Amino acid sequence: MVSRAWGSGTSCSVIGAAHRRQGKPCQDASLSCQLGSGAQQLQLLAVSDGHGGSRYWLSEVGSAQACLAAQAAVEEALRGHPLSNREQWLRQLQLELPEAIQQRWLEAVHRDWQERPDSETTPFSSSVYGCTLGLVLMAPQWWGCTGIGDWDLVGISSPGEASLLSEESLQGGAAEATTSLCQADVLGAWRERAQLHGLGDGPAPLGLLLSTDGIRKSCATDADFLQLCSQLMELESGTPLEQALMEITAQGSGDDVSVAMVQRSGQHSGQRTGQHSSSSLGLGRLGPVALALGIAAAGAGGWWWLQQRRPAPSPIEREVAQLCGAPERINASLSQRREQFLQLLRQPQAGKALLQEPERDPLGALIAGSMGGSASLQACLPLKQALDAHWQTARKTPVTTPPSPQVPARP
Repeated sequence: MVSRAWGSGTSCSVIGAAHRRQGKPCQDASLSCQLGSGAQQLQLLAVSDGHGGSRYWLSEVGSAQACLAAQAAVEEALRGHPLSNREQWLRQLQLELPEAIQQRWLEAVHRDWQERPDSETTPFSSSVYGCTLGLVLMAPQWWGCTGIGDWDLVGISSPGEASLLSEESLQGGAAEATTSLCQADVLGAWRERAQLHGLGDGPAPLGLLLSTDGIRKSCATDADFLQLCSQLMELESGTPLEQALMEITAQGSGDDVSVAMVQRSGQHSGQRTGQHSSSSLGLGRLGPVALALGIAAAGAGGWWWLQQRRPAPSPIEREVAQLCGAPERINASLSQRREQFLQLLRQPQAGKALLQEPERDPLGALIAGSMGGSASLQACLPLKQALDAHWQTARKTPVTTPPSPQVPARP
């Protein structure tokens, strides 16, 4: 039975292109399910992103257990609290569900550790299972969310119109820092993300899309990310959605990617009957990432992917996409060009030469193009901030004129 307010949700996780090349497992997990019945029917969406890296070497187990812990905790809350009591469910999202989920998760990963040979010689640490968790609850008369870490929630208000409803607030400007289920004393981070909205309180979203950070990191700008989410909402579950996510990670961040999404009943776009729409739903030009995708019907047999004809990204756009797809590399890459920042201050004409032939030195051309400030640059925020910081450092460095070369005397 489908809720009176919401259609059936769907979820999908895909291993990152970089992880596939490195022989690593998918460290994402996702879930979409319906709980309860009748007036007590609730839908749940969840996504979890394992931190990866040598320190979090069991994070793929942690992310899977996080989704299962969320489902079990929500089921328990549903048995004890009527969905009509919105104040109680807001409290659930702010405090009680976070406590219950973290406790269930800790118990689950501890059981997993005890079954491993390492447990005989190494003390248990929840950090090796570290992961994020985002969840959305949808009741007949309201929807709400909570979670911890760098997941994103997007609302679709009309075809092609999307807005960011929840994102993590970064502390101290650390682009790659995030809170985790393995950390203690982080309930405040859950409360910060918790929200509940009645469907009759004002304009309500026609669709909700929850995603791990690999999706957003694949886009050069937030506008591109929102456009991509709007298009993903149009896809049928199963093969089309999985193929789209595979293409996103391959051409974007290379990270594992997960989505869990749902639409309001009667608000589905396109045909949701036995026949597929014959129109192509292109994913649009996603800035420097340039995800050239589209979907089209293949008769009754299924779907195939078509490359759309659009201008190829410029060398600078490709450079931006590579850096924004791996933000941890931004500062290291720019630090290696410290002398180039100084040279461009001494010789502005060198910047014009770089911009005229950007294919010869794409990163140098990118740096030259940001000399007047990065505000107009089509790039992710971490890259803009790093460029501005390097320019500030260069301008504070005393500019010295190199000595003229000595001309040897004639013999």
